[in-house]
Amino acid sequence: MNIHRPAIVLLLAAAFAGNASALPRFASRTGAKCQSCHVNPSGGAMRIPFGVQYGREQLPVPEWSKDFELEDFSNVITNVLGVGADFRTLFYSQQVPGASARNGFYQMQGDIYLNFRIAKKVSFFLKKGLRNGFEAFGLLHILPASGHVKVGKFLPNFGTRLDDHTTYIRQVTGMSPEQGRVERTGLEAAVSPGAFTITGGIYNAEEGDFPPSSSTKAYLGRVEGMFNLAPDLFLGLGGNVLTKKVGGVTSTFYGGMGSLSWGGLTVFGEADLVKNKSPLGVTVTELVSYVEADYAVTQGFDLKLAYDFRDFDVDYKTGSIARYSIGFEFFPLAGVEVRPVYRIVKEDPNSGNKNEIALLLHLYL
Repeated sequence: MNIHRPAIVLLLAAAFAGNASALPRFASRTGAKCQSCHVNPSGGAMRIPFGVQYGREQLPVPEWSKDFELEDFSNVITNVLGVGADFRTLFYSQQVPGASARNGFYQMQGDIYLNFRIAKKVSFFLKKGLRNGFEAFGLLHILPASGHVKVGKFLPNFGTRLDDHTTYIRQVTGMSPEQGRVERTGLEAAVSPGAFTITGGIYNAEEGDFPPSSSTKAYLGRVEGMFNLAPDLFLGLGGNVLTKKVGGVTSTFYGGMGSLSWGGLTVFGEADLVKNKSPLGVTVTELVSYVEADYAVTQGFDLKLAYDFRDFDVDYKTGSIARYSIGFEFFPLAGVEVRPVYRIVKEDPNSGNKNEIALLLHLYL
């Protein structure tokens, strides 16, 4: 492995590091924190009225959307209950070395969200997905500096909340549903003084359908900030660490994330070092990184470039893989996204062509 390349990638991700919301480019373009658009302060899933309004008014093609717009649209049924949903269906075609390409449809997501307001600063959130996706937590906005406490079962606030579960930064850190059960039961607390957000968390290191048989815990620390440097110029900086011990193996994740947005151009990225120490004291360190650039050509149409990298062991010169993606995102109507992407896979030169084509349909409420 060329040690300079991942180091440069790590520095780039740190330079463009920032708010890990879903999706990160929208937070960077607006300079808003995650809780400005989502019920979950960590970002992702159900949108609050401001997030709903942004998705329906700022993303789709204005002329087309007006013809199909629902009058007085709201995802709040009463002052007690809010609803939301995300639906993603993927058609893919993948080259298989020595064989014909394989293709098919994959139901990537089908999540339903419910948010019950118990009091002005207290709510109960429920998310149910097609397979492993299940979150249930209480949210109390009771801390100073616009802070909150979150208690229940949810995805720990580590890294960037990308909607592509196949990225290495999600797979290797265990934050992808492709790895099985990703939610953990525990507690997170955060405060947001000014441009900064500081988060701490404690969770079960292992999860199951019954009370855990082990007392081992996972611990999270996170600091991030979003800064308005000039009109339409936003810079985000952030870092986090997560540590846990499962089956005698101690795993520690160090990450830098972020974004830089100027006008219609947004660049964001993440780089993570993953250290796994065995009971015998042997440590293997992986490096994963992701950098994406998006350019809003016009309202409703974004160009997209992405670089995805994984080094299985930074102590060896071989054993790294990379993927390059090019595509665009098209929002024809409010609540509708179409995303075609072509991905070039660079692995062992002798492994053959494994390039992919994907077409995603996303419906969201």
